[in-house]
Amino acid sequence: MDKIDIYNDSAIILERKTPKSIISWITILILVLIVFIIFSFIPFNIYKNYSGYINIDNKNTYLIISLEKSDFPIVKNNILYIHNKCYKYKIISIKDNIVTLDVKLDDNLKIENNIVLINVLKEKTTLYKIIKNKIKKGLGI
Repeated sequence: MDKIDIYNDSAIILERKTPKSIISWITILILVLIVFIIFSFIPFNIYKNYSGYINIDNKNTYLIISLEKSDFPIVKNNILYIHNKCYKYKIISIKDNIVTLDVKLDDNLKIENNIVLINVLKEKTTLYKIIKNKIKKGLGI
């Protein structure tokens, strides 16, 4: 094989096969790339976790949450989750990073000063948008 003349022995060169290990690695890499591209365009929800307490006043149930400066401005998706159950809310007041929400809760949660873990729907995004924003932030654009 060392002394093959490419002009006179071209049939030997054409019949030479690519090793199966190279073909299998290329196939695996292409499949992983296709799966990554498909998953990068599937939207998913981003939630922010808070802890708050319940305040009952004149048959109205209010949920008091303390927010950080990075959480403002508040996106009004009007959906929050308590114990994996969806509730709609209305913002009553915002004062000194404390937000008061009007929520129609179940009877088992309506206990004065009950501390609950709250998951608020922040936004819907895709993996592609997250990667694009990280690259833009890294480049300073």
